[in-house]
Amino acid sequence: MNRTESIDLLRGFIMVLMALDHASGLVGRIHFTEMWGVDFLEYPTIGWWFTRFVSHLCAPGFFFLMGMSIYLFAQKRLAAGWTASKIYTYFLKRGGLILLFMFFLEFPAWALGMSFNAVEPAEATPAMPGLYNGGFLIPTTVLYGLGTCMMIGGFLWKWKDIFYLLTTIACFALSGIYISNATVDVAYHPLQHFLLVPGMSKGAMVLYPIIPWLGVTTFGMFWASLLLKKRDKIYRLSLITGIAFIGAFLLLRYNQIGNFQKYLYDDWISFFTLIKYPPSVDFILITCGINLILFYLFSHITQKKWTKPLKIFGQTAMFFYIIHLYLYSLIGIPFALGCDITIMYGLWAMGLVVLYFICNRFLQFKKGTPLNSFWRMV
Repeated sequence: MNRTESIDLLRGFIMVLMALDHASGLVGRIHFTEMWGVDFLEYPTIGWWFTRFVSHLCAPGFFFLMGMSIYLFAQKRLAAGWTASKIYTYFLKRGGLILLFMFFLEFPAWALGMSFNAVEPAEATPAMPGLYNGGFLIPTTVLYGLGTCMMIGGFLWKWKDIFYLLTTIACFALSGIYISNATVDVAYHPLQHFLLVPGMSKGAMVLYPIIPWLGVTTFGMFWASLLLKKRDKIYRLSLITGIAFIGAFLLLRYNQIGNFQKYLYDDWISFFTLIKYPPSVDFILITCGINLILFYLFSHITQKKWTKPLKIFGQTAMFFYIIHLYLYSLIGIPFALGCDITIMYGLWAMGLVVLYFICNRFLQFKKGTPLNSFWRMV
């Protein structure tokens, strides 16, 4: 089995879940932001809660798999004769390209989708930490976190395994300590937002600060190093580690530890309502745990024909990301006030069919380009 097939399958699967989450916001006009220290929208039904909960696998999955891909790509290119400086330059270029995509392709897509949203802002948008009274603002999205972590990770692929783990622990320790001692209604310096504090103050609006998400990236690099060393054992190890992570989550969450929580849980939905911005320890344990289990499961079905769409989505992830935002923005035009969850799910599935044909054509084109082509980085 090609060792990247299970990575492509898992990435494709979480792309599908991400599309569901964005269809929820752009078509159903219901979206959630589980931000530290502030109130956020309550889930109106179990169905909407489940829709959001499964989408929580996406961001940790993206950063984890990106870390794996950085490490595996670097080792493969090194064996093919690339110099270290050429590999560093590649990741700087690709990370920078992701940031350009955010500004020039992603932002217009969100603007298009939200321009047809007739839901009252007070109902649609929860409060954010920080203090903003107008003025210069640099907004960022998940592409900011992915692009910057890729550029940083592109310099770390020579590290020994233990340093990846230590970096992961240090990143989450620093994030946890910082947020635990932070105050919600403070005008933070932009660098604090960009590095550690999700929220909005003059100069910055950040959902995915670098430091905690770099911790997920380096964990992915650690896992890729194990993949090369323990090819016959890595998938079983993924299953065992995933189960252990979920067990640790249940233990911590039961004892009200590790969630940056503003309120204590009082039912099972609030038990599984976890702070994503920034990723709490509880959030990372359960999402990475599930992703590791899925990594194990997908390793057993890589040759199944029905997995082809997931492989295609996984191999065209950045292209899929940009196109799906425009597609669901257009689908959402007739639904300015939102729609029933069953309709939203149907339109989400319809969008996936369209995306399959578009991404498949793009993949065929991409494979026909040189290895150093711009299109190989999309």
